[in-house]
Amino acid sequence: MNRRKTEKASARATMVDVAKLAGVSQATVSMVLNETGGTRVTEKTRKLVREAAETLGYRVWMRSAIGSGGPQAIGFVIDDSTSNPIVNKAIDSARQLAWENGAVLVVLPTQNDERLRAAALELLFAHRVVGLVFAAFFTREYTLPQKLSAVPMVLINCHTKGDQAPAILPAHAGGAETAVQHLVAAGHRRIAFINGENWMEASKDRLRGYKRGLKAANIPYDAKLVKSGNWLLSGGHDCTRELLAQPEPPTAIFCASDEMAIGCYEAIKEAGLSIPGDISVVGFDDDPSSRHLEPPLTTILVPHEDMGRRAITHLYAKRDNEDRTGIISGRLQIECPLVERDSVGPPRGRAA
Repeated sequence: MNRRKTEKASARATMVDVAKLAGVSQATVSMVLNETGGTRVTEKTRKLVREAAETLGYRVWMRSAIGSGGPQAIGFVIDDSTSNPIVNKAIDSARQLAWENGAVLVVLPTQNDERLRAAALELLFAHRVVGLVFAAFFTREYTLPQKLSAVPMVLINCHTKGDQAPAILPAHAGGAETAVQHLVAAGHRRIAFINGENWMEASKDRLRGYKRGLKAANIPYDAKLVKSGNWLLSGGHDCTRELLAQPEPPTAIFCASDEMAIGCYEAIKEAGLSIPGDISVVGFDDDPSSRHLEPPLTTILVPHEDMGRRAITHLYAKRDNEDRTGIISGRLQIECPLVERDSVGPPRGRAA
């Protein structure tokens, strides 16, 4: 049901569609519909744009109050650095959809600093943004200032206690279960799991999905095959060495992050073993580096681009009081699909 709603939302007319029908630039459409063009746009062009917008049923996004007829602004507060390529996927998709609908995305990274986060929110409120996206790099619970309720808002990869604010989250458990199912389908029964820190929400969810995948295949859970890493290359490397030193090592290793999978690769190769000839490996995230490993890493995609688009779609739904995303309130979990590459094969000694 949620998928149908998203497809319907994506089919709605955008500023790009209006520009194509009117035969003008997107900038011209923005100036006409937001009444910021002054005398630079002729009345004939204005008429063409308005008629195209009416034909397509295009609705102008609510104006910012940065002065009469001022620019439209949507705030995007992220608790990490924008130099992170994974974070940028959500930002880029949100920025594109906002721009297509006549709004500018104002991105404020806060480096996980509470004071910087408070200052960023104050800045956005001072400029009276028309909507707000609040995003976290690691899935977690946040307590947000009460005054945020005065602005249309949506959370990405985080949530509030009692789900007081709408949130879009990756389905960590479902993604982990998919990874295990893929390894089971390749013939593996002794499947290890290198997780992140145990206290983290994503770690708990991915462990739950790992266990669920084993149970579905009637494979007993073996605590000796589960290691707690640190999401980093070093954690993947050290945990893999421990797993390979066991009397009966695993035939496959599922890593809760692609970065740990890189460390896993190194440890396997240091041991004189091959991937996937001796051991199969699956990661999680679909980090840009994963496709450039040797062999390219089979992994689980965290849908940051989709979450960014859906966040902006939700703000429009909030404006129109429509339920196009399934999250007028509460949470929406987005599927984390498998990205199949070359790091998984049958267990050694078993034909494909």
